[in-house]
Amino acid sequence: MKNQPVRHSDGAINEDLLSQLAYNEKMAELGKISAGVVHELNAPLSVIISASQMIMREEDVPEFVREMVARINSEAQRLSRLTRGLLNFSSHDVATGEVDLNLTTEFILEFLSYEAARRGVTILRQLDYHLPVIQLDANLLKQILLNIIMNALQAMEADGGKLLVETAFAGKDKVCLIIADSGPGIPPESIGKIFDPYFTTKKAGEGTGLGLFVTKKLVENMGGEIKVASRNGGGTTFTVTLAVEEQEQE
Repeated sequence: MKNQPVRHSDGAINEDLLSQLAYNEKMAELGKISAGVVHELNAPLSVIISASQMIMREEDVPEFVREMVARINSEAQRLSRLTRGLLNFSSHDVATGEVDLNLTTEFILEFLSYEAARRGVTILRQLDYHLPVIQLDANLLKQILLNIIMNALQAMEADGGKLLVETAFAGKDKVCLIIADSGPGIPPESIGKIFDPYFTTKKAGEGTGLGLFVTKKLVENMGGEIKVASRNGGGTTFTVTLAVEEQEQE
């Protein structure tokens, strides 16, 4: 859907928009159901973690069994962290507080690891763990990361590629997040439109044309800035800059 009118001259809603609205409604309902499923997963995961820890404390456990149980414990804890993060992410509550940019970035990368592997994309991380915490809504930051990284993964779907995710200082009171992909890049005639509502270069059914528009608005509401640099055939880089000091949410 590329800047198509919402309604036709006779007042009928654009068919592509109607289809997208129906899809969004379906995904919203699936999201509600998924939240319940994720919540139910926490109980057996807790049992697995507790049982594996009890086994590892036993003295007469063979070493190969101990190593296998330790792996089970590690994977169960990883899934437990992921499910707790998903439950927090699915919440509609606005919760502004101290947020670690690196931990939030790692959560989204873990969440999208299957999508990256499915597309043959290698993720490279350059995270600066000396960054201070920032004051904002963690769920909104996750949404920003999710939108940009998924956009990059979709751009590299055809032949794999590399995705570099970097966090760094951007001056005395600012931090930045850099997401660079090795995809085909954005054509010069399109790069000035990518933050416009309903503009998309994706195939029909793969995008609403609202992801980057919403992302830009979220960043700006946090008092931040988002920039894009791209060369046709040479990859695309998004840079999100956020202030360290507390910003009022609009």
